[in-house]
Amino acid sequence: MTSPGQPSVDSRRGHPNALSDQDLVFALGHELGNLIGAVRLHAHLLDDDMTPTGLAQASVDLDDLSARSAALLGLIRPLLTPQTRSPETLPVSVLMGNLKRPLTALGGRGTKLRFELDSELVAVRIDVGVIQRLIESFFFLAIDSTAGRGEIVIRAESRGDRIALCIEDDGPGGEDPAGFRDQAMRGRPLLCAVADVILPRQGGDFEVTRMDDRTRIVLILPAVPLPAR
Repeated sequence: MTSPGQPSVDSRRGHPNALSDQDLVFALGHELGNLIGAVRLHAHLLDDDMTPTGLAQASVDLDDLSARSAALLGLIRPLLTPQTRSPETLPVSVLMGNLKRPLTALGGRGTKLRFELDSELVAVRIDVGVIQRLIESFFFLAIDSTAGRGEIVIRAESRGDRIALCIEDDGPGGEDPAGFRDQAMRGRPLLCAVADVILPRQGGDFEVTRMDDRTRIVLILPAVPLPAR
């Protein structure tokens, strides 16, 4: 355990429990199977006797499960192929806008959602689809972790020649990122292991810390000049 105010950090590089790409794909497939099973169950429970409120809630739940499944599915390709897709140069403000629209529409299920953007940000050169799916997957787990309370902050920060994309939330109490590699490969530990593999292939890095009762997921990517207009 760490002292109050001191960050608990999961560095994960070279950890003896690090999984292979194939192991990570298997673990992602297991998570996807659970989500798809939940979709089938929700669809099976739909009937003509449901109230309008019940039908509306079922629709929201199905949308949520479908979005979670799509985000996880988008993380399998980069683990199975040795080469990434041709990267795109994208202003960070555009990337954040691309994330804000769908995530705000899905809602925080009672959790406050806030987006923050440094004024001095430039652009990143990335496989846009993969990075967006990764952030979306972390967002869904942040909703689960906060359990309808507190706040999720998605922030883009300048770190000189690098850009840090952060997903920060209030829960759950007692979470310790320093032990993620020793935990079962599901939920946040699984996504952190996936990010630890994917981001270096994008020229980036990854870190997760826990400090002052908040968990902070950070995707670090090289900054590039803004495209000429």
